[in-house]
Amino acid sequence: MHANRTRKYAAHDWARQLIKILLDTIFPPRCLVCNRLFKTTVAQPGADQPANAKTEIIDTSPESYQLLTSYCCPECMSTFTVISAPLCSGCGIMFKSRQGRNHFCGDCITQPKKFRIARAAVANNKQLMTAIHRFKYAGKIQLAGLFGGLMLNTYRRFWEQEKFDLVLPVPLHIKKFRTRGFNQSYLLIRSWKSISNPTAVELSAIPVSTDILIKNKATLPQTGLGRQQRLKNIRGAFRIRDAQKVDAKKVLLIDDVYTTGATVNECARMLLNAGAELVDVLTVARAL
Repeated sequence: MHANRTRKYAAHDWARQLIKILLDTIFPPRCLVCNRLFKTTVAQPGADQPANAKTEIIDTSPESYQLLTSYCCPECMSTFTVISAPLCSGCGIMFKSRQGRNHFCGDCITQPKKFRIARAAVANNKQLMTAIHRFKYAGKIQLAGLFGGLMLNTYRRFWEQEKFDLVLPVPLHIKKFRTRGFNQSYLLIRSWKSISNPTAVELSAIPVSTDILIKNKATLPQTGLGRQQRLKNIRGAFRIRDAQKVDAKKVLLIDDVYTTGATVNECARMLLNAGAELVDVLTVARAL
């Protein structure tokens, strides 16, 4: 039975790749970062990459590499940098020095965070920010598959043995939700089930809720604000609709970008005040 199932999935993957190659030949995709036409590839990491490409694009996972080749041209792919050790044991910022072990950064020592740990898939840069802006503001919601896949691989790296009781996307205020038409944080986690393979972490067992953590105050965009302005702007912006649903729960908080951590830290504060056991944070990008 197991062998038949394995052959079935292998045949399915082969057929899917063949169809994709044919479609890409007739209708070449455009890079969702730079908008140029490009040819996709099914090569493994490190094979036939451009001379300026980094050999460690996201991680050693072929799944991450294949996700990138479906959405981005090789030139844009080469700009992405994996978040890798040594990094802060708390907020997850990657240290400039590539020597040594993980340890707490100065900011986490002097200003401890409410969440336990935060981790991200990639370092934020101009190219990635362009793609995220297209996802959030230009309706390129197909990027949820790419970003969600990268986050899923990050989840496996850092929380493979962890058992969460609840996954909560950082919410939008109702006015912004109506204007945008979707919550990007929810789309990131919604894509996990569709891109998981049968042997992956069983994510369907972890409840995802969009009606427990509520943003009850319209705030200014955090982009462009300094650290203290961000803290003041976001303070009191969230509430818990039903504290019983988070009481004694281990919560994984999902957002797109971690810059100063003001938003996710405020969410974590409210969740802990409502009785949550712990809060961890997973994002697509991490500012360095």
